[in-house]
Amino acid sequence: MSSASERRAKQTVRNLVFSMLATLGVVALIVLGVPRDDSSLIQRVDYQSVADEAKSSLAKDVLAPSIPESWWSNAARIEKQLGLDVWYVGFVTEDSQFLALTQSFNSNPSWESDVLAGNSLAGTKEIAGLSWEIYPTRTPSDPPGTKELAMLYRTESWTVVIYGTAAEADFEVLAEAIAAQLGK
Repeated sequence: MSSASERRAKQTVRNLVFSMLATLGVVALIVLGVPRDDSSLIQRVDYQSVADEAKSSLAKDVLAPSIPESWWSNAARIEKQLGLDVWYVGFVTEDSQFLALTQSFNSNPSWESDVLAGNSLAGTKEIAGLSWEIYPTRTPSDPPGTKELAMLYRTESWTVVIYGTAAEADFEVLAEAIAAQLGK
């Protein structure tokens, strides 16, 4: 092989290495230069204010229990479920777990069955003077689904279900807050 052909062969390899380095440099600049927002995209909701609006809209008392300072609400709204008016509040606990409160007015067994789908009755538990039905999930999952545990409390005019992925102690905190709102 002549010296000119050797030089051309080395240039091709050298050019390939330079182009690879240039490409990696451009990729590194893009990765390092593009800003990323690491903050939570879930907005906090003032559920107490929304509850006041829901109360006047529905002409019914809705549950808006006081929660610990370390918790926050990520949703609060009135919904229609199976033709029933339903008040919904979503909470995020101190350890970033999910808890929901769903209150139905003039509820019926169909609504309860729909809300508790995937959970089965395991017994009752007295919390702050209220008798709650306990519904653990029938199919635990890892990571947990949205209804790893559910608790139901009925009155003559409404039913409330609290459910989520939080620790059982957090469920009890919310149940106690509901009882406190009810004056129990």
